[in-house]
Amino acid sequence: MANPSQYRYVLREYTLIKNENVKWYIFFLLENEETLEVKISEYTDFFYEKELMNKSINTKKNNYGNIVLMFLNYVFFDRDTPIESIRNITEEIGTEFLNLYTYGGIGGTITKSNGTILKARSSLTSFYYWLNSKRRYNLKYIVPSMFISVTRSYKRTNNVDINHLERTTIKPIFKVELPNSTSNQRLEKPSEFLAYNLIKIAKQYDAMMAFPIALEAFSGMRRGEVCQMAQQRIIITAPYGRSINFVIDLRHELMLRDDGRRTGEIKRPRIQLVYEAFLPNLDELYRDHKFILHQQGYDNNKFGALIIGNNGKAMSTDRYAERFNNLVCRLTKRVMEMANQNHYQASLDINLLLNYKMTPHSLRFFFTQYVARRENTHTLAMYRGDLNLNTALTYLKDSAYKTDYIHKIQNSFIESYYELTGHNLTV
Repeated sequence: MANPSQYRYVLREYTLIKNENVKWYIFFLLENEETLEVKISEYTDFFYEKELMNKSINTKKNNYGNIVLMFLNYVFFDRDTPIESIRNITEEIGTEFLNLYTYGGIGGTITKSNGTILKARSSLTSFYYWLNSKRRYNLKYIVPSMFISVTRSYKRTNNVDINHLERTTIKPIFKVELPNSTSNQRLEKPSEFLAYNLIKIAKQYDAMMAFPIALEAFSGMRRGEVCQMAQQRIIITAPYGRSINFVIDLRHELMLRDDGRRTGEIKRPRIQLVYEAFLPNLDELYRDHKFILHQQGYDNNKFGALIIGNNGKAMSTDRYAERFNNLVCRLTKRVMEMANQNHYQASLDINLLLNYKMTPHSLRFFFTQYVARRENTHTLAMYRGDLNLNTALTYLKDSAYKTDYIHKIQNSFIESYYELTGHNLTV
């Protein structure tokens, strides 16, 4: 390496399309910032170690890749005394890096949340462990005895069976100081009032976001899955003119942009059912969404994409998060105004919004709590999409009993929704 100051490590994705199946691969590259010449880094092998092989590309990139990338650039290029070889890393250098990361010296200027820090510590430990396990690196100061394996038991539900399994992980080797701040902790118990009013605000200020937010709140979908939404995924059954079945086919990831950029990720391939109680509102929002697409000229998207950004392309998860955060800011302002007018529920919820961060995943928590109060554990697992339950479609047979039951819980939801928002749903 002639002039180290010209180089940086970068993270890149590679898209492979074969027989309509889309796969993404992730690489570390060493890039010359002046000539833009790149070569694949040997550290890319870390992503294809057996412990990471079956993890999703987003998990590899966000939970491991970004941390390792920042670490490599820090130790080789940004540190006051850069190391000449990976052989020279120490436990102290890892701790030094993590403490800088914690308080904004690396990876953005904000202080990270406790959860983010602990995740980074675990990821860096995994990288150290991998380096140590490869003889070609011959680390000077890192030895196998530093790593302690921890075996934990957990349960996995498979239809009606509960499997008792064990998972072995490596105990983190770094000691980092946690800021112990609650300001960046995720809101995990949003009320119905907050969920419904966030959708109401989206309809007012960013109409394209109302339907996808409803998908998160009413079907427990993750942000990456919402950004993978396409017309061909949705199947609706509506006897008597009223939906009793809203099915979303999430068995395969789709390429939804002509520039090859990934719009999202399906964490668990499955056929996803929307919880019946929410169907009246979701039906209304879906009709509104299709009208918005038509109005803006996006209804004939050649990929069938349903969540479109301002550039006319399927919305990416990063842009989705930005627009979601903007709506949460408006929600906070609205709830504060209502609390100042002595609105009872707003007075209860304003402290949640001020002390915790409402994220797209908060709506999955809301969905879980709502369904868990009304259904058994196995049914909840099905509606959350925790398992690949494609056969669960038989759960919603078009029987008279099932239709009556669905209408009953829908009516209960409609009444609750009106009490909290003052809005009548059209069915």
